[in-house]
Amino acid sequence: MIRKRRARRMTAHEDAPAPHDIHEWVRSLPWVVERPYAVGTPGVRSFAVDCEPLGRDQLWLITGLPHRARDGGLGIAVILPRDVAIEIEEDGWGRAISPMPPDRVLVTPCGDAAESLPEIEALVLSAYGAAMS
Repeated sequence: MIRKRRARRMTAHEDAPAPHDIHEWVRSLPWVVERPYAVGTPGVRSFAVDCEPLGRDQLWLITGLPHRARDGGLGIAVILPRDVAIEIEEDGWGRAISPMPPDRVLVTPCGDAAESLPEIEALVLSAYGAAMS
């Protein structure tokens, strides 16, 4: 069971992290590769785990989505197994925005989690862990 970490909310004087900082951090994770995204979607980037020894090739993170990027957010969505997505939604940590095959869900941070870098990182790491397992 995934537990929501309590993190302080970013205050007005704190700058939200630049998307390229998140991208650099994500690319530094083992077995992560950036995948091309559809033509005509400027700023949208997608990341997958590509681990041949474990037989894993799984898309798990999309950034630059317009639903959050418009209001200054990072526009992050993660792909999680359905049962994990349900837990995260029940905890108020994220919101399911689209079903994904096979039995996965696209989830975006919501509420306080959308404004807290530690909680965004925890959600991203949850998706990374799910993609690796």
